[in-house]
Amino acid sequence: MAEKAINQGIKEQQEQTAAKPLLTKVLCNYLPVSNLERSVKWYEETFGLTVRKREPGGAILVLGNGQWLFLLETTGPRTANFTTDQWNGAGFEMFSLTFEVENIVELHKRLREQGAEVEPLADYDSCGLQFTFKDPDGNKFNVWQDPGKQVAER
Repeated sequence: MAEKAINQGIKEQQEQTAAKPLLTKVLCNYLPVSNLERSVKWYEETFGLTVRKREPGGAILVLGNGQWLFLLETTGPRTANFTTDQWNGAGFEMFSLTFEVENIVELHKRLREQGAEVEPLADYDSCGLQFTFKDPDGNKFNVWQDPGKQVAER
């Protein structure tokens, strides 16, 4: 009798698991950097991120929602970018992350003022305002703002 109840419990758990994705969220992302101190300073000053932990060769930065961004010093020049023909034409240098922000216009202005490599703001109608930028190591990122939360000034 007990074995039958255990088997039934296992079967119910398997059915629940099959109906629900096993991966629930992205906890953290890892970024290659060539100079940890320079990169930590840039991410802190540019985005207001805080350092959760710092170790030789790596640091954990905390985004506004609590998600972690790991900066790891590499042994050679590397970026998180990759090339694809499936996004925006042949040989497109693709970003690996899209950051959501509350004031895209302000961030775009700040990055330009700091001399970062920044693409123009683009309005994708129902998909909202977006732009791409690169950090000091050339890691390319996309920035997006929820169209329902956009500031009046564009």
